[in-house]
Amino acid sequence: MNMTLAAPLPPHWRHIHADWWQDDQGNIIHRVEIDDDALYYCQFAGSLLPWNAEATSLDEAMAITSGVPTH
Repeated sequence: MNMTLAAPLPPHWRHIHADWWQDDQGNIIHRVEIDDDALYYCQFAGSLLPWNAEATSLDEAMAITSGVPTH
C-alpha cells in the first residue's frame, strides 16, 4: 500500500474517514487504490458528476479543488 498524506492538513480540510477528505467549501477528495497505485478523485461542491478531476497525490488533489495551479 502506497499512501502519502499531506501533514498536517491545511486548516480548511477535514479527514472524514480512511479515504475521504472534505474542505469547508464542500469539495470532496476520495482516494482509490488500484494495484498498489493511489488515485485521488476530486468532486467539486455542487457538482452532479461523480468526480471532476483526478490527481496522483493528496497535495495535488487539494490544490486542484482549491483552484491552485499545479505544475
